Amino acid sequence: MTFPSWLSQLCRGLSRPIRRTTQPIWGSLYRSLVQSSQRRNPEFSSFAVRTNTCGELRSSHLGQEVTLCGWIQYRRQNTFLVLRDFHGLVQVVIPQDESAASVRKILCEAPVESVVQVSGTVISRPAGQENPKMPTGEIEIKVKTAELLNACKKLPFEIKDFMKKTEALRLQYRYLDLRSFQMQYNLRLRSQMVMKMREYLCNLHGFVDIETPTLFKRTPGGAKEFLVPSREPGKFYSLPQSPQQFKQLLMVGGLDRYFQVARCYRDEGSRPDRQPEFTQIDIEMSFVDQTGIQSLIEGLLQYSWPNDKDPVVVPFPTVTFTEALATYGTDKPDTRFGMKIIDISDVFRNTEIGFLQDALSKPHGTVKAICIPEGAKYLKRKDIESIRKFAADHFNQEILPVFLNANRNWNSPVASFIMESQRLELIRLMDTQEEDVVLLTAGEHNKAKKFQSSSSKLNVPRLPFPYNSKMKKAIYFQILL
Repeated sequence: MTFPSWLSQLCRGLSRPIRRTTQPIWGSLYRSLVQSSQRRNPEFSSFAVRTNTCGELRSSHLGQEVTLCGWIQYRRQNTFLVLRDFHGLVQVVIPQDESAASVRKILCEAPVESVVQVSGTVISRPAGQENPKMPTGEIEIKVKTAELLNACKKLPFEIKDFMKKTEALRLQYRYLDLRSFQMQYNLRLRSQMVMKMREYLCNLHGFVDIETPTLFKRTPGGAKEFLVPSREPGKFYSLPQSPQQFKQLLMVGGLDRYFQVARCYRDEGSRPDRQPEFTQIDIEMSFVDQTGIQSLIEGLLQYSWPNDKDPVVVPFPTVTFTEALATYGTDKPDTRFGMKIIDISDVFRNTEIGFLQDALSKPHGTVKAICIPEGAKYLKRKDIESIRKFAADHFNQEILPVFLNANRNWNSPVASFIMESQRLELIRLMDTQEEDVVLLTAGEHNKAKKFQSSSSKLNVPRLPFPYNSKMKKAIYFQILL
C-alpha cells in the first residue's frame, strides 16, 4: 500500500462514527494508563554513565563493580571521602598504594563540593566501623579509577544542613541552597504531589490536562496585570491573573471536565501577603453541584498526600459563611487558635452595667466574648489599654476585660458589677481556666460585620509573647462582636 492511499484510508476511518467501539477503546486506554502508573520503581541511573546512585548500595551489592557520580561531601585524613548525590551518601576508600597514585591525587586534591566520577568494588566495612546512621553504612567503595568532572571554587557557605545561613545569603546563592536536603525534599515532594494529582484527575476521573495561553488581552476587574510589550508600537500583551476566560471557552467547547497546573500573575505589590506569580491547580467541571466539588477535592488531596505525613482524614470539617463570621469574626478564620466568639447575651440580661444594658435593649443588640488562653500571664495593663483604645478609636466600641483571678481585675472597671452567678455562668459558657482572660463587648449585630470586614486592613497594636502575628490578628478580628 502506498503512503497516500494508506493516509486516505486512515482519514476516512477517523471520520466515521465510533458507535459501539467507543467503550472498548476508552476502556483499553484507561487500563493502559492505570498500568503505566503502577510500574516498578524508577531507574535513577538509566541513560547515565553511572551504574548506581550513592544512596542505594547495600550489603546485597557486595563484590559488584559500580560507577558512581556525585559531590564530595567531606574527606578524612586523605584516606576516606564521602560522596553525595541527591539519593544519599556513600563512603569511598582512597587507594594508598603507588600504582594508584593518579587516582589518589585526584581524590585528595579535589576541593570539597567538587563533582567526581569513581569506579570500584563494593566491599564490607571493617568490623566495628559500620555506621548505623547511614543507610549505606555497612559498605564502602574500593576505588580503582576516578575522574574529576568539575572542580569547586571557594563557596560563600558550606553545603551542610546544620550550617546556619541567613535568608538573604540563601537567596543570593539560590543555586547552592538548592543542594541542601530540605530544598531537595521540597522540590521533589512538589513534583510527586503534582504527578499524583494528574494521576488522580486524568486516570481515575477522566479529566483532560489542558494548557491555556500565557499572553492574552487585558481583562477588567481584579488585580492589576503585568504587561508584555509587543513589536507593534503602543500595543501590549497581558499576563493572565488566572485562566477565567479560557475556562468559559473550554466549557462552551464541550470539555466537561478539565484541569491545568496554571501559572498566574497578579501585580499586587502594595499587598505584603500576596505573590506576583504563583501556581494553582485550576479544575473545571460541568453538570456538578457543591457536594461533588467538595468530594473531588477531598479525594484529590487524600490521594496525592505524601506518605511520610499524617494521613488526610475526610470529609473535611466545614463551616458556612454565616457561621464563620459569627464564630470567628472573619470569613477566612485560622481555626488553630480557637478563641471563638461566644454569645453571652443571656448571662447579662439583668446586668447593671450601663453599656451592656443599652446594647441589649436594641432589636439586634447582643453581648459577645472571646477567651484568651493564659492571657493573665502575658497581657499587662498597657496591653489591655492598647486593645481598648484600638476598639474605641477605630470602631467606637467599648471592650471589657474580665480576669477570673480576682486579684487581676484592676483593669476591669465593671468587675464589681458582675455578680457571682454571672461569673460562674461565664466560666461555664467560655470553658475558661484560672489564668484565662475574657474580653466582653456589646453592640448591634450588623455593626460587628462592618468591623470584621475592615479590621484586616488596620495596623493593630503589638501583643506580647507568646502571641505571634497570626494569633494577634485572630484576637483583633474577634475582640468586637
